[in-house]
Amino acid sequence: MYRFSLFTPLAFSLVLLFSACGDVGDAPQAQTGDAVAVTASAGEALPIDTAQSEINWKAAKVTRAHDGGFHAFEGSITVADGAVTGVAVTIDMNSVWTDTDRLTGHLKNEDFFEVETYPTATFEASDIVSSPDSTGATHLVTGNLTMHGETHGVTFPATLNVTDQRVDVAADFIINRRDWNINYDGRADDLVEDQVRMLLNIVAAPAAEAGV
Repeated sequence: MYRFSLFTPLAFSLVLLFSACGDVGDAPQAQTGDAVAVTASAGEALPIDTAQSEINWKAAKVTRAHDGGFHAFEGSITVADGAVTGVAVTIDMNSVWTDTDRLTGHLKNEDFFEVETYPTATFEASDIVSSPDSTGATHLVTGNLTMHGETHGVTFPATLNVTDQRVDVAADFIINRRDWNINYDGRADDLVEDQVRMLLNIVAAPAAEAGV
């Protein structure tokens, strides 16, 4: 009887095939729709500590996945009575980074972010509702994400933790880049996936504690 060995040419080819495939991984899909109304948040606005915060993402094409993010951003998290009531973030799109220099340059041109025309992206929360789930998320956050000249309301799960010293906001969710008119297809034999996974870890603290 023929024994299938991991060292056969067929098995080796399969390993190469599956190891090369691009995938952003599993995460909740954000709900996306029309822009929502945003009002001023009540409470104390704490500046985001950018030294401790990260705005990262994972994207993919057929052959591989890519890690990336943004080096430069600013904003605040508003807190009242021990609860987060508002989030506002502005991202410098020219600060995009990836795991390859060639991709970083490509993302800045008209195929993707068009950073000269659209130098910033913003997110402003409208509603933050307690909604614990099995993934560990504690809240559902809804707000407007403006990017590449398009504004859409998005709702995604997040984990919020508020103490006297700081506020931590963590989120892991997927958006569809085409909702923001980022439509580059890629090569016919290596198409770019529509799904982009957002990985956020944001820390805010009173100015003195944030080193401001």
